[in-house]
Amino acid sequence: MKNKIIFSFLIAFAGVLLSANALDGPKVNKAREAVPYEIKKINNTAFTYGEKLRYRIHYGPLTGGHCEFEVEPKSVEVNKRKAYHIKVKGKSAGMVEVMYKVRDEYESFVDEDAIIPWKCIKKVKEGGYTDSDFIMFDQVNGFATSRRGKVDIFQQTQDVVSAIYFARSTDMTKAKIGDVFPVNFYMDGENYQLQFKFAGRETIKTDVGTFRTLVIKPQLIKGRVFKEDEALTLWVTDDANKIPLLVESDIFVGSIKAELIGYDNLKNPMLAKVN
Repeated sequence: MKNKIIFSFLIAFAGVLLSANALDGPKVNKAREAVPYEIKKINNTAFTYGEKLRYRIHYGPLTGGHCEFEVEPKSVEVNKRKAYHIKVKGKSAGMVEVMYKVRDEYESFVDEDAIIPWKCIKKVKEGGYTDSDFIMFDQVNGFATSRRGKVDIFQQTQDVVSAIYFARSTDMTKAKIGDVFPVNFYMDGENYQLQFKFAGRETIKTDVGTFRTLVIKPQLIKGRVFKEDEALTLWVTDDANKIPLLVESDIFVGSIKAELIGYDNLKNPMLAKVN
């Protein structure tokens, strides 16, 4: 695989996953809709300021890296609106650090009421590969501007970080097995519309306890990385927090797993934890 391992798990936690090598998800040719778009208020019961989530990433039996998600303790003002400043940092560890050093950072400034991004910063260093971008979203007039140019976007378009928190704010209390939830997002000058399928409920044991969970099956595209279109499974706490607990995926070169190892400053009591 070429790059973008940490990025792959950003998307996985949002309930969707692109190829870590080839971005094989369905690109959407944007047909201009009626604008200006309405800034819709979302009832966010899932997360708040100061929340931190920490993950360990495994490649087969090896600890390959760590990833941390943090919502800054105080709001910032963007476009005269209150916004969450969310940071995600990923780094390699162990033998992966020796063979393929990773230092990835993403930042997203997400509207407090609408859970949509106003701007996003990307800094990627993986082996000999580097990439960076600065994206500004005009969520009213329907376009995103970055170093890759100006692109029309759909209403409520997310970036790779905000998509995670937007997905967590989705009400799944009445979800039935087979129900599909779409997420529109922008990345690297392209629009994507991927879907994740609700697959039921399970109780699972992790390093931080035993939890009741929602099981999500992202709809993937077969390609050079994933073996089949449902090669990835995501387990999310079955409570108001909807925290991603575990991601597992089989790929052509083995398996990848990301597991929650710590959390702080949750918005709600962790009612999904049973032991």
